[in-house]
Amino acid sequence: MNIHEVLNSCISNMKASNDFNDEATVNSIKDLLSCVIENPAVLINFANEEKMSIALASVLTCQFPSDYPTFKGINVRNLVFATSYYLFMHQLETGSFYDKDWPAFITLIHYGRNEFAKFIVDTNPFAPEKVNEITGRLFDKQRSLNAAKGLELNMMLTAKKKGRWEEELTDWYGELYDDRYELLESDPFRKEAIPLYQIITNYLKENDVTFVNIK
Repeated sequence: MNIHEVLNSCISNMKASNDFNDEATVNSIKDLLSCVIENPAVLINFANEEKMSIALASVLTCQFPSDYPTFKGINVRNLVFATSYYLFMHQLETGSFYDKDWPAFITLIHYGRNEFAKFIVDTNPFAPEKVNEITGRLFDKQRSLNAAKGLELNMMLTAKKKGRWEEELTDWYGELYDDRYELLESDPFRKEAIPLYQIITNYLKENDVTFVNIK
């Protein structure tokens, strides 16, 4: 399968679908994920990062991951989060990110809070949670979840500054704003988001997505 043709077909089906749950869209999502799983390195310097990042992020928001929690032996939620996250971050790094896509990136982080929280613990050998586990102290997920929320709020504030706010984000913003000082105190973008991006990049360059199969 040609991944660019598969991507274009998936985007077309998504645009025509009400809930991404019709047969044509589900089949095109499967085709797209097959391409990524079989050759993840294709995402490195991908020719159409914007469309691919949005398509993968859209999968996280629909019924597909519930109906197919694993696909070809790979955890679907973790896969679509990690790959879409990589693509958005790479666009930021290379200066090819369009400000109009801030709501899409925010949506990925909002729906993928738990995935982000899991990844920043699992991929960091010095994560406080791992130290606590080794020493027999309480394993507290709140720090990593707060980092995810802080990143989401950070992006929302950026979207506001860029004039790229959408009303659909207002409720999410309201949930986080009262805790803004606590959530942004540790600079989640620099301390958590960038290192995770670098780790995912290394795995993709090795043509490996099995790292997403974390619990």
